[in-house]
Amino acid sequence: MTVPTSSPEFMAHDLGGGLTFLTGRLPLELVWDRATFDVVWATQPDAKPVIHLHGRAVEVPRWQQAYGADYHFSGQTMPAAPVPPALGPLLAWSQAAVDPRLNGLLVNWYDGPGHYIGPHRDSTRGMAFGGPIVTLSFGERRVFRLTRGAGAGREVRDFAAEDGAAFVLPFATNSIWKHGVPKSARYKGRRVSVTVRAFAANSG
Repeated sequence: MTVPTSSPEFMAHDLGGGLTFLTGRLPLELVWDRATFDVVWATQPDAKPVIHLHGRAVEVPRWQQAYGADYHFSGQTMPAAPVPPALGPLLAWSQAAVDPRLNGLLVNWYDGPGHYIGPHRDSTRGMAFGGPIVTLSFGERRVFRLTRGAGAGREVRDFAAEDGAAFVLPFATNSIWKHGVPKSARYKGRRVSVTVRAFAANSG
């Protein structure tokens, strides 16, 4: 990862054991206005992905689409579509501000209290070694939660995923800490997250 902890773009949060999590904001010109948000919102897939969990098919509680590079998760591969014009500037900024190897995007659409993503570590299949995971948030403010351990020793760190927020999860941190966007009855609006990753050229 090329972004230094002293970068003016980001603030580094010490998670212990040499691990960090970085928070920042997109430049104002890249934060979507209502018209752009509505355009991206309208591109959500017709159906949500289905994964197999404990031997049964389960619908993912949000819409999802990969762009630029195929995305591997839960034992399956989501074929990528070409990067649309609304997402191109976000990819270019991520490459310039964080890591030039970033080349694949995953968009998640959240609508209301029933949409969330549980605690997980991202699959590193096909990812460039050491490549960070960048998350850009638009729309309704939600909680981005990091967790480690279980039971009485479980650690939780919450960060505000506000409109225009930018997070960087380093490769090493992803291997130890889980991350997620928990569900809550207080969520009433819409949120779009754009996650940017670095995939190796031969990661098909």
